[in-house]
Amino acid sequence: MKYLLITYSTILALGITSMITGIHYFANIAGFISAIGFMAVFFKDRDEEKEMTEEEVKAAAKQRQRWYIVFATGLFFSLIFGSLWNNQMGGMA
Repeated sequence: MKYLLITYSTILALGITSMITGIHYFANIAGFISAIGFMAVFFKDRDEEKEMTEEEVKAAAKQRQRWYIVFATGLFFSLIFGSLWNNQMGGMA
């Protein structure tokens, strides 16, 4: 849970910093962290469910869901404050 909170606070700080300063690179860094995190959590080899109790399986699924929410927040910041407000790439300004 400690790593989850550290990651979430980092992504949140980068997103808010990008929103306040208008520097889109911070949001892009948050999106990069989120994309790597999504891949790490999604493709991670899970313990054999045969060896786990039903409560452990539910707890592992709940923890994966929390990680997905954290990384979705980072991708949201990256899309909104990184890509859509970026006036240097794509000519969106």
